[in-house]
Amino acid sequence: MSRPERSAKDETSAGGLFFQICSWCRTTTFRRLLCPACWSPDLVAARSEGLGVVAPRRYGPTTQGTVWPVRMAEGFVVRCRVDGPPYAVRPGARVRLAGPTATATGRDARIVSGEPVVRLCEEAPLDGWIRGAG
Repeated sequence: MSRPERSAKDETSAGGLFFQICSWCRTTTFRRLLCPACWSPDLVAARSEGLGVVAPRRYGPTTQGTVWPVRMAEGFVVRCRVDGPPYAVRPGARVRLAGPTATATGRDARIVSGEPVVRLCEEAPLDGWIRGAG
């Protein structure tokens, strides 16, 4: 291979979230060896803008309530820890990258290396979702 491989440490030192673009079909992906669409190994690293939308979970309830799939503006999906009040984190909520993708510490003091951390773009007031219920 002629291109250098990127690791989670490289992303942290560069200060951003890097994804890959297939040279053949222009599909975007995150941390893969082959393109998921055409299986080409020619993937080029690019820096993400850091904006995205929380996507619906495709699996049942999880003990890691802060981990959600996020569809980034460039088209790839990445598992992220969402920093924000639990009642406001829902599919369709807009988020932005909070900082470097170094490490995140969960409630159980478990350190996860290389998981991106995102924050909600808009604040949802606590009474906003209760007001329309009655």
